[in-house]
Amino acid sequence: MVVERSVYIQDSSSLRAGKCLGILQCKNSLRRFFPSFFTKLSAVCHFSVLCLLGLIFSSCFLQALGNHEFDEGVSGLLDPLLKNANFTVLSANIKGKTPLANEMMRYVHPFKIVHFDSESVGIVGYTTKETSFLSQPGDDVTFEDEIEALQLQVNKLTAMGVNKIIALGHSGFTVDQNIAQKVKGVDVVIGGHTNTFLYTGTPPSTEVPDGPYPFMVESDDGRKVPVVQAYAYGKYLGYLNVTFDKKGNVVEAVGNPILLDSSIPEDEHIKEEVEKWRENLGNFSKEIGKTSVYLNGTSQACRFQECNMGNLLCDAVLYENVGSPDKTTWNHVSMCILNGGGIRSPIDEQSTNGTITVEDLLSVLPFGGRFDMVTLKGSTLKEAFEHSVRRYGKGSGELLQVGGIHVVYDLSRAPGSRVVSLEVLCTACRVPAYVPLQMDEIYNVTLPSYMLFGGDGYSMLKDKNLGYSKGEPDIEVVSRYLQRMKRVYPAVEGRIKFSSGNLIEASLSLISVLFTVTFLHT
Repeated sequence: MVVERSVYIQDSSSLRAGKCLGILQCKNSLRRFFPSFFTKLSAVCHFSVLCLLGLIFSSCFLQALGNHEFDEGVSGLLDPLLKNANFTVLSANIKGKTPLANEMMRYVHPFKIVHFDSESVGIVGYTTKETSFLSQPGDDVTFEDEIEALQLQVNKLTAMGVNKIIALGHSGFTVDQNIAQKVKGVDVVIGGHTNTFLYTGTPPSTEVPDGPYPFMVESDDGRKVPVVQAYAYGKYLGYLNVTFDKKGNVVEAVGNPILLDSSIPEDEHIKEEVEKWRENLGNFSKEIGKTSVYLNGTSQACRFQECNMGNLLCDAVLYENVGSPDKTTWNHVSMCILNGGGIRSPIDEQSTNGTITVEDLLSVLPFGGRFDMVTLKGSTLKEAFEHSVRRYGKGSGELLQVGGIHVVYDLSRAPGSRVVSLEVLCTACRVPAYVPLQMDEIYNVTLPSYMLFGGDGYSMLKDKNLGYSKGEPDIEVVSRYLQRMKRVYPAVEGRIKFSSGNLIEASLSLISVLFTVTFLHT
């Protein structure tokens, strides 16, 4: 089953599959396995899979909204997904500000109560408050503090007599732990967003665990609250067995993510639907180029350090923008920046015999964006690079991959003063060379359209730019470059350096949670 995170409850006495509690960010899993759907058939396929799962698990199917649900704005979320959904959509901390958003909120619920014979379980949803700059919700909605919003809804559930409450959301592992600690009445937290891989024992694949599964957090009122995530892309189905006493207290929580390898039978309903979609995809297996090296587009690389996939993409964008020289400049632009979080997949030269296909590129760049050009003062560009490492080490997506730029960071310094060296490739020169960035100079820079409009927190690029021009779709730009080069072998070249402190390694993760509950009546 291609889902990113789902939660099931089983009857512990019969071990028959019972009610499905929830799914988070199915959209990203589909991007991973069928990325071309999200270029040609994005909303339709996302909606189709969710509704199909809603039919399969019709007794109870829930989705907690994540930031990527807002990639097409509120209108893109409202139709076709929310207006036609046959399942419950949750988020307690989203508030509408406009008539359009208020219409959206008719379909988004803060919580749902699921009944198991005489027992009731409340499921309350939450969405990262960073969605406002990680995605494209516009000014239609606000995202409130998760803890405050959840506590309000948990209090309502408690007043209704519900004493077993699960928080299901998409805000990242740190926030998940804070919710477990601070929200009185939450018994289990099922999270996402940071793709955190938790596992107890010897892991079944290549992911390195960030902690045990479940990760137990002591709440401020002295309870032990299990917190789970289970990596990303539908690779794992998390399994969590929780035992409650009759007062609703967790007395035991055990389990582990299940690796969804070839030993797990394919779901025939989903498989049948996927085969229908394939007929509409065209020739996405066509070869467009070759690579002699592994193209590292992993989150562990591109969100923490220079990665050769980022170098390849920037090289492609700059090659696309090479024009004719004049008497004063050899080109109108020499710099590229792109957010590491926008790089979604590596390309393994060994598994593909070096072949790069359209499908491969769509797995790297699945969002259907453009590469635009913006005009900035040097001071604004410097501000962007400070933002690049403001939250360094948390696995967030804003670390800049670059072309035509050499940057050195000192992570021991306070955020906002970590850039110790920033050199750019000159354009007003006959022999290109790297020279120090000048705060009052005006520069042209290529970048993803997502960043130009403030994505990943780059508000200065939106608010302080001196003009911009729209470019070509990102997939087309990179495809043309690969076709021209025929074979590529990008290296890690020292474009990004750290002068002190250690690079922080992180295993990023996210997906499904199989959840069983036992009620003790002793």
